[in-house]
Amino acid sequence: MGGISIDWFNKLLGRFIPAQTLANVREGIKHPVHWVRGEGIDPDHITPWELLLYFFHRAFSSMFSGFTDKQDFLYKERFRIPPNSISVAGVVSSVWDAVNDPILGGWMDRKRLGPQALRKIMRASAITGSILTVVKLFDGGMSTWQHLAVLMFCNMTQDILGTMNGIADQKMRSGISPSSQQRGRINVWGNMGYQFSWAIANLPTVLMGFREVFGLDDYQIIFFGACIFLPFGIAAWILPTFVRQRVDYSYPVAVPQADGEDAEPPEKPTLAQTFQVVKHNRYFIANSIANFLTVFSPDMGDELMIYRYIMPKYRVFGREMGGEGLLLLKQMLSGNLSTVLQPFQRQIINRLGGPLRAQQLKCVVNIFSKLMMYLVGYKSPWRFGVLILMETLINASVSMDQVAEGLLNYEWYDYVELKTGQRSEGVTTAVDSLFKKSITNNIGQVTGNAFLDWTGFRGGYTEDGTRPPEKYLKFMWPMYTLIPVLDHAIWFTARSFVRWKPQDREQTELLLAERRAAEQALREELAEDDAP
Repeated sequence: MGGISIDWFNKLLGRFIPAQTLANVREGIKHPVHWVRGEGIDPDHITPWELLLYFFHRAFSSMFSGFTDKQDFLYKERFRIPPNSISVAGVVSSVWDAVNDPILGGWMDRKRLGPQALRKIMRASAITGSILTVVKLFDGGMSTWQHLAVLMFCNMTQDILGTMNGIADQKMRSGISPSSQQRGRINVWGNMGYQFSWAIANLPTVLMGFREVFGLDDYQIIFFGACIFLPFGIAAWILPTFVRQRVDYSYPVAVPQADGEDAEPPEKPTLAQTFQVVKHNRYFIANSIANFLTVFSPDMGDELMIYRYIMPKYRVFGREMGGEGLLLLKQMLSGNLSTVLQPFQRQIINRLGGPLRAQQLKCVVNIFSKLMMYLVGYKSPWRFGVLILMETLINASVSMDQVAEGLLNYEWYDYVELKTGQRSEGVTTAVDSLFKKSITNNIGQVTGNAFLDWTGFRGGYTEDGTRPPEKYLKFMWPMYTLIPVLDHAIWFTARSFVRWKPQDREQTELLLAERRAAEQALREELAEDDAP
């Protein structure tokens, strides 16, 4: 009877979970130590131990950034720096980014850095970059311009470190396995780590919501919390350096010619050649166009500031709940669907027809949800319930999109290598990073700050017991909900011009595997000939 029951249970789960996954789970229960170490699995498969490294990488990073991401909030609320003054640092940083990011990306592609060099870059930037992130939060009674000078110095230093770290991370992730599907697993486990760390990452919101109870102000919560979790921020970027590199991209490869014969590869590509290869990456080109078109979209800043000032106060279980409490409640409830679906994101993406379709679906979901949030509003409990439902759909689609983006990046890096013989993580990551930093930290912040300055917003209203300007209260919700609608419409249109199916990925990986095997055999043969 017991055997029948187990078979029935396995058949039921088998409808939703791949048979190989169930077999892995059973093996993990029987032999947990061997399973974690990856004994007996395909050599190209990522071991559970390595997946755990990415799990804690994302968890620790989320814990640390839960405090450090409050930087913009702190500058406006605590330091009361005028929004347009903060934009000065953003403009300087944008120019600095535009100059050095592409050059660093091309240089790192040209150098063909091996795993050891990439590990050193990530470990050095983990320590220095994390410390500078905390330095930017320090007050010490500085004036507005002293704060801005510290901000610009840290941003400019972090930009070089962060770009090199991001490129090294992408190259390490690409080298962890020749299979895009296997590399996609680290994104899934990373997202699960993010969900795991949710409570600590949102601790600042909890503490600020109960300031009177704990006797702490905004600055104490953010700065000292960041100092406490600084070791986690450093460890977050050191953990991935311990993964095994199954593909070493530091060797030059031969490029197939029109006559079918391999050409002798150059010793190193020129800097210009490292940029030329990206013309084969249509996904990167589409993303760059969308990034360029949305670069001026206003960044509305930390959600905490929005909820603190525009949300009404509700009575829950006889107690009054303000904006901070409502934000925490929304985050708690709206993340449940994403948490449940997280372990199966890769399988869901494959069922949808591949990562490109999954990203298009994410755009549609966000357009619909943000429009509903704008139309319904937030000024009653049932409207707030609709808002939570829409945020639930958004969170689930964003979580899926993150895995899909990782899959597509790896697949197109492989395609470019197949076409040109060169890896392009450096250039593509650097340029993509340039756009993202310009949107979130620089140009988007400039336009967002210009909007805040237009409304007359100056911050510190809770501490002073005063009310924000009427312009701010009137226009913040439309800006918060409708700007993403336009952005996602642009992203959907750009990605609709890309043609890439799972069959293309399979063909690319097959041809690359054959070429790499032949090149490895040739290297071994030459090494034997050179041996005394």
